[in-house]
Amino acid sequence: MMNLSFAACVLAASLFMASSTFAAVIECNDCSAEQRDASIAQRETGSVFVVDFVNKTVDKYMINDDGTTEVLDPTLADVSKLNQQFPHRKTYLRDPK
Repeated sequence: MMNLSFAACVLAASLFMASSTFAAVIECNDCSAEQRDASIAQRETGSVFVVDFVNKTVDKYMINDDGTTEVLDPTLADVSKLNQQFPHRKTYLRDPK
C-alpha cells in the first residue's frame, strides 16, 4: 500500500513539472531580427522558443513579468524536445553551442 501511494505521488509530481515547463514555440524560418522580436513581443510571460528550420537554429527567450526579455541558451534537452515536436520537417535543429 505504501509503494502504491509513493508511486502515485511521483507520477503526480512528474505531471505537474511537465505541465509547468510548457513553453511557447514560434516557427520563424529565415526571419530577420526585427521579425523575431515582433513575434516575441506578442507573447505573455514565460519561456519562448524561436525555431528556424532554414538555418537549423533554436533561440530561447524568457519574458519576465515586467515585460523585459532575456536571451537564454537552449539546453540539449530543449533542442531534442523541439526536434521530436517537429518530425515532419525532416530537418534537425542544431545542438546549442
